[in-house]
Amino acid sequence: MITVTEEAREKIASMCIENDMEAVRPFVMGGGCAGMQHNMTFVDEVEERDTEVAPYVYIDPVAIQFMDGATIDYDTSGMSPTFVFHDVFKH
Repeated sequence: MITVTEEAREKIASMCIENDMEAVRPFVMGGGCAGMQHNMTFVDEVEERDTEVAPYVYIDPVAIQFMDGATIDYDTSGMSPTFVFHDVFKH
């Protein structure tokens, strides 16, 4: 299961509405020596294979295997607010 904090849900919803997008999709990609990297991208269409993990947040079956147990948060404490992925490679 992937958890999306209230702060992240609110920011994702406002970004999707502002950009006329259906949702965001977290993904994992190979990062070379640094290992796997994680990020999110806008999607204009939710695919049948996607799983909804929160409003406006959908993930595909491959990425969910790598992100099971993760928490997506929105951190506004620094100079540049950003999404933060916690416990991504927990298992």
